[in-house]
Amino acid sequence: MSRYPALVLLLVLASCASTPDARPQLTEVESPSGAFLAMVDPAGAETILAAGGVEIIDVRTPEEFSEGHLPGAELIDISAPDFVSRIEDLDRSATYFVYCRSDNRSGQATALMADLGFESIYELEGGTIAWLSSGRTLTTG
Repeated sequence: MSRYPALVLLLVLASCASTPDARPQLTEVESPSGAFLAMVDPAGAETILAAGGVEIIDVRTPEEFSEGHLPGAELIDISAPDFVSRIEDLDRSATYFVYCRSDNRSGQATALMADLGFESIYELEGGTIAWLSSGRTLTTG
């Protein structure tokens, strides 16, 4: 069984897409630590999130989070003084999906996570800006 079930599902669904534009995009990022780290577009993110088995982390501010976030996301504000300790407390063997507004802060967060030994991390390419631009919505609940 694959260690990355969401990746396997994404690849299967991508191969079944009817048009090239409908295929989710996943770009694996080289990680010096050996972690699986991939940037995914909104379509790929939606597929991964629908498959389940990932912990969703929003690294934006509490104000941004309250304006709208992905369902099931946990807020771990990258600008908060306890950010590193909260990340260090997470299970390194779990699979994480990390996002922010534009993918700048989430890029910093995923790099830290990889350096700390996290094994499997997805990052939303373009952040919530790309998510909303693709016609998807955020929740405030």
